[in-house]
Amino acid sequence: MIRSESIRFKLLRDNVEYGELFAEGSGPTMRMDSSGEIKTSLQGSFLPKALDSRGREVEPDWLRDEVKPVLIIDGTPAPLGVLMPEKVTPRDSRGKQVLEIQMLDRCWRVRDMKVEGSIYLTAGTSYIEAIEQLLTASGIATIIKTPNTATLAEDREDWKTGDSYLSIVNTLLREINYKELWFNASGAAILEPVSVPTAANIQHIFTNRKPDQRNRKEVEATRVYPAITRETDIYETPNVIICVCSNADKDTAMKATAENTNPMSPLSIMRRGRRIVQVVQVDNIASQAELQEYANRLLYDSMRTGETIQVETMLQQGFGADDVTALRYDDVMGICVEKAWTMQLTPGGKMQHTLEKVVINLG
Repeated sequence: MIRSESIRFKLLRDNVEYGELFAEGSGPTMRMDSSGEIKTSLQGSFLPKALDSRGREVEPDWLRDEVKPVLIIDGTPAPLGVLMPEKVTPRDSRGKQVLEIQMLDRCWRVRDMKVEGSIYLTAGTSYIEAIEQLLTASGIATIIKTPNTATLAEDREDWKTGDSYLSIVNTLLREINYKELWFNASGAAILEPVSVPTAANIQHIFTNRKPDQRNRKEVEATRVYPAITRETDIYETPNVIICVCSNADKDTAMKATAENTNPMSPLSIMRRGRRIVQVVQVDNIASQAELQEYANRLLYDSMRTGETIQVETMLQQGFGADDVTALRYDDVMGICVEKAWTMQLTPGGKMQHTLEKVVINLG
C-alpha cells in the first residue's frame, strides 16, 4: 500500500484554530536539537494570504498567533508542534510575494520572561509546584508532569534581575533529575525524568529490515550512516562517579557513588581492570536519593561515545528530546539517544535523525 501524505499549517489564536497558512516552494524545514535551550524550530516560505475553513481571507496577528504544523498520513492527522513566529520577513520569490517565517517553540515564551527584582522560594516548597508557577506566569496553560514529591531542602534566592524563567525552570528540573523543559507535538510543557539509556526504556526502534507491524515502536530506516559497530571503547571514560553536594547552608556534605560493576559492560571496573574515578561537585540537589540518581545518570551519560549515527526515515511524529532509541542494523543491535532531528515538511519529504551511540550491555 502506498502511503498518502499531506502537510497543513494551522493558525492558532489563544489556542483556537482560526485559519491556515500555505507553504511555498520546497516546503518548510522543522528541527529539534535537544542540546538547545529552545528545542524546536521551523523555517520556511509561505504565501501572504491565509484562509479560514470557508476559504475566506484572514489576517494573522504575528505578535500573538501561533502555527501548528500537522502531518496527515493516510487520512490520519497528527500535530508536529506549536510554534511562535520569531521573525516574519516579506520578500520577492520569482516575481511572487512570500513571507519568510522563522518560528520557535514555546520555550521561547518562558525564556522571554525575566526576573524583575528577585525570586524567593522557601524550604519545603515542592519542586514541581515551583516550576508550574513559573510556567503559568510565562503564559503556559497546559503542563504534563510526572509526579515527584521532592521539596526544596533550603530557602532559595539564587537568581538575579534579568535572569530568564527558562534558566530557573531548567535549574530546578536538573536538581530532581528531570529533562530540560521541552514542549510536545500538541504544545504542552513536559516535565519528566531523564530517560536512562537502557533496553527497558527504549521508545523507538530504527530497523533496516521490514518493521514489525505489531510493534508500533519500529520505524523503517531507509538510510543509515555510518553503519553501527559492535563495540566502541573510550579510553578514559570513568567507571566510578562520586558526586558531592555541600554549601554553607548544609551542616554536612552529601555524597553519592555510582560504579559500573556490570561484567558484560566493556567499560566496567572488571573489564577495564581498574577504577577510573570522576568527582563531581553539585551546588544544589533535592535529597540524598536524588543525588544518588544524579550520580547514576552521570555514569550512564559517561557511556555515550560521542559517535553519531545518521538515520533517514519517512516523515514521523511522536519524537521528543533525548528519546532513548534502538538501532537494529542487520544482526547488530545498539542503544542510542536521539540528539536531533530534521524534517522537510512536504509530501514525500524525509526525516533525518542524529543519534548518539551508548556503550552498554543490552541484557
